[in-house]
Amino acid sequence: MKKHELRSILQKSPEAKRLKETQQICTTILNQKKKLNLIPEERTKFWQFLSDVMRHIGWRLWLSQGIVLLFICAGAFSILNMPNVISMFIPLLILACLPSFYQSSTFGMGEIEAVTRASGAQIILAKLILAGAAQIVCLTVICWLAIVVVEYPVTLIQIIMYVIVPFLGCLILTLWNMRKRERYAIQCSVVSCLGVSVFAGTLAHWFPAIYDISAIGIWFITFILFMGFFIKELSLLIKTWKEGKMYGIIA
Repeated sequence: MKKHELRSILQKSPEAKRLKETQQICTTILNQKKKLNLIPEERTKFWQFLSDVMRHIGWRLWLSQGIVLLFICAGAFSILNMPNVISMFIPLLILACLPSFYQSSTFGMGEIEAVTRASGAQIILAKLILAGAAQIVCLTVICWLAIVVVEYPVTLIQIIMYVIVPFLGCLILTLWNMRKRERYAIQCSVVSCLGVSVFAGTLAHWFPAIYDISAIGIWFITFILFMGFFIKELSLLIKTWKEGKMYGIIA
């Protein structure tokens, strides 16, 4: 059988009659196990699974975030009275997480991971939580340094917007690439993060007025839009995990 024929067969939805027969067979097998007093193995709770993932890759995620935080502080805060350059450095936080997010596809383990007890969506969700915990700390430190230590001539709300908007933009593009891209997903994510960084730098250089307090409304609108897209991507990820479906595309 040729590859395209196999692909077309796999893409077809199962027949309702065959699906019903499979459900009946599974029900019969479960009933037989109950009669034989065969107790199935208890399912691993998500927080226990999160703890397992943390022991495996948590230290690498947090170490990479710490290194990037030092780099951002050394780069952004070395330019005095230029808070608009912070947005250019924020995508590095997401960029540092990409090796962990795409670990299975990078090492050709996507198909094996897809048939394990932990679904791809569950693994990605666990990695997002671990990375998010470190990134919240990093973003908080950046905002604190910008306002208290460096004393940029801007309000706290401005700094939060300059930090969170590019961060959400990179995160949305990364989740979309994971879900949609059949090939070169990690390369597209890298380009996306670098593109956001270049775009933020271009705005800072050519359109500095966008970083004035008078333009804070534009940042708020962008934040609301990005938050909506992020919630959509996150809900799709959680829905895929709960339904036990495959997240993303395995090439």
